[in-house]
Amino acid sequence: MNHTEITREHVVEAENKLFSAQRVSNVDLLDQLLHDDLIAVSPTGQIVTKEIDLNSHKAKTMIIEEASTEIDDIKISGDTALSIVTMTAKGKMMETPIEGKFRYFRVWKRFDGTLKVIGASFMQLP
Repeated sequence: MNHTEITREHVVEAENKLFSAQRVSNVDLLDQLLHDDLIAVSPTGQIVTKEIDLNSHKAKTMIIEEASTEIDDIKISGDTALSIVTMTAKGKMMETPIEGKFRYFRVWKRFDGTLKVIGASFMQLP
C-alpha cells in the first residue's frame, strides 16, 4: 500500500480484521486498528474512546456469541475512507443480553501506511 492511495480492497481487509478482532476480543489487534484519538458514539449516546473500547474487551464485559457482517458502502477520499457496515449479532454487554442488527458508520484514516478507525457511531436497527 503506498502512502496516499486507499482502495476499496484495503478498507474491506481492515473491516474484516476489525470484525475478527471484535469477535474474539483480540485486544492487541484492536489496539493496532483503533487510533489513539478514536471517538465513537454508542446507541445510547455515550462517547466511547479507544481506552473504553479496549477495556470492555479486556474485562470481557462485551461478549459476542454469534455475529456476521455485511459491508453496505465504502466511500474514499484521499487518505480517508468512510464505511457503513451492518452486523447481525447476539451476545452480552455488561451482562445484558443483546441481539439484533446494528449499523456501524466508521471513519478510517491512514496513519504511517496503516488504516485505523478514528471515528465511529453505531445504532441498533428496528
